Amino acid sequence: MKKTLTSIVLGVLLTGSLTSVVEASSRQSIYSDLSMNNTFYESVYSMNMKEVLEADYTDDGKILIKSNEVVTRGDAAFMLYMLLGMEPDTTLGFPDVDPSSPYYEAVSTVASRNIVSGYEDGKFHPEIVLTRSQMSRIIAGAFNYTVNANATVPFTDVNERWTPYVDAMYRHGVTAGVTPTSFAPDKKLTRGEMAAFMHRAYKKVPGSAYTEFEVMNVVNEATRKTRNVIVQGLAKHFPNQKAADISSDMSQLAIDSYLSLSLVGYEKSCYNCDGANVLSDFQFGLPYEILMQSDTLLKMDATVPTNSINSGHRAIIELVRSGDSWKIKSYVTRSFTSDPLALTIDQAIDYLSYAVPVYWQEDVATIRHTGKDNATGYDLFVVNGKTTYLFDRNSGYLDRR
Repeated sequence: MKKTLTSIVLGVLLTGSLTSVVEASSRQSIYSDLSMNNTFYESVYSMNMKEVLEADYTDDGKILIKSNEVVTRGDAAFMLYMLLGMEPDTTLGFPDVDPSSPYYEAVSTVASRNIVSGYEDGKFHPEIVLTRSQMSRIIAGAFNYTVNANATVPFTDVNERWTPYVDAMYRHGVTAGVTPTSFAPDKKLTRGEMAAFMHRAYKKVPGSAYTEFEVMNVVNEATRKTRNVIVQGLAKHFPNQKAADISSDMSQLAIDSYLSLSLVGYEKSCYNCDGANVLSDFQFGLPYEILMQSDTLLKMDATVPTNSINSGHRAIIELVRSGDSWKIKSYVTRSFTSDPLALTIDQAIDYLSYAVPVYWQEDVATIRHTGKDNATGYDLFVVNGKTTYLFDRNSGYLDRR
């Protein structure tokens, strides 16, 4: 649960158990345990694409999102920490949240911001399951809602302690209750419900207020969703795919010029090969720059590294806000031949200290540059005195020898 933007593996996610949707759409649920007809699907999908809500991947290729599982205090701290791109603040610690805990940074940070407090015994108790009423206080604090001590709500089952926080959520359109007169304050909070509350609250956050990390989250969500649409369209229609297969779905995610470009690319793609015209994840451990940021426009220059299958590139991606969602407007690439990364050795070591644990599951204590590989010309780096990695400082290519 480190605060890093990793590349979610979104290959062929289709199985016979997945739910098909309305005509003129090729979309299917990417989760084997959650239908697109589920009330929480779009919220869960958005939070998962932002890496706020984590999924489990099975050995047989299924993705489990477990939307009916309960949310603990530690879970909630991590989700909000990731969603809002908070700068780590570990000045406030708790004896039951060790620095080795996956929740450590998140818990310390949200507690330092007084979004979530500890208990009278001085502990945080990250394992305690949240109720919907407790969640209302956390959401109100995380999104800086004004809390009215004398508030009233239409829900007859909410007591005086929680009314100000439920009211704040109600006024901001984050909740309408489980019925017009009931909020179910004592019900244990599920992952699906938490995703829905966060999704509704976050849609109202202006783009100009995003942190750098939030901009990355939004860009990743946009690229991953378009990739899913194209891959699912190919799975259903190849080799006779037509733009009409996915035009309706893609128009929810992109506008011209990228919309036209993606539809042409879809028609020229193949299935079960490396030639599908899909957007790869940017690697934000490599150089990037936010070029423009406003309430209605995000523009970023970032890197897709070369890997063992595909050539990478540098690209400028532009997103525009349409209602509550961000859509891709343009995507302009540059080759590493014309614009190499040209990382220094120190920059390469800094990147490997991030990338090796994420992509190769090897914790890094030391990294040492040992020269160049004679066959490829790539730089050689020895991690922890035992494992050698090849790295191209111009294209971001990384492999383990």
